[in-house]
Amino acid sequence: MSTSLTQLRGLVHDHDLRAVVSDLDGVLRRFDPSLWGELDAVAEVPDGTVYEAVLGHPFLDEVVRGRGTHRQWREQAASALVAAGSTPEGADAVIRGWLSSPARIDREVLDELESLRGAGIPVFILTNGTDRVPEELDDLGITPFLGPGRRFLLNTADLGAAKPDREAYALAHARIEHELGEDLRAEQVAFLDDSPRHVRGAAAYGWHAVLHHTE
Repeated sequence: MSTSLTQLRGLVHDHDLRAVVSDLDGVLRRFDPSLWGELDAVAEVPDGTVYEAVLGHPFLDEVVRGRGTHRQWREQAASALVAAGSTPEGADAVIRGWLSSPARIDREVLDELESLRGAGIPVFILTNGTDRVPEELDDLGITPFLGPGRRFLLNTADLGAAKPDREAYALAHARIEHELGEDLRAEQVAFLDDSPRHVRGAAAYGWHAVLHHTE
């Protein structure tokens, strides 16, 4: 087990925790890191160009706050690729390749989260996500883990604020309280994320925050 999962388990054991919150991408859901280099080759652009056009596009900040759609993001990413030297056909091929890129669930993380839930600790997923997240998680086959009506999914596109903004943690905390039907102190929640910025934001809000990393 990774040291971060061991640390999370220790927090649950040693504190009066009433909920655990995990990030999605980079923690529970993982992608092949070689994807971006392969797509650079498809577009015939310098290394790092596709990553910057897609995940580095400023419009993504709007999408994960519910102020834009995944479709609009794709269109803007394709335009950015053309501006960076790709042909329109190459840009379209890149977007299709990105959308069809396989993801996998980190079984060690899922097993630990399911174990915590089985021990009576509610487990939520907080993701800087888009309007496509429910569809993507359906494709991965983990919708049952999200509970009836996806009640354990905290998607920032629905919340209207994104990590590491303090408002995102406050809105997520309020949703957790609503789902559990009780008030919680911030220190009764543990948080797992692979982003140092997001971990710092959660800790500043008052959650017990653990930086996740793979061994």
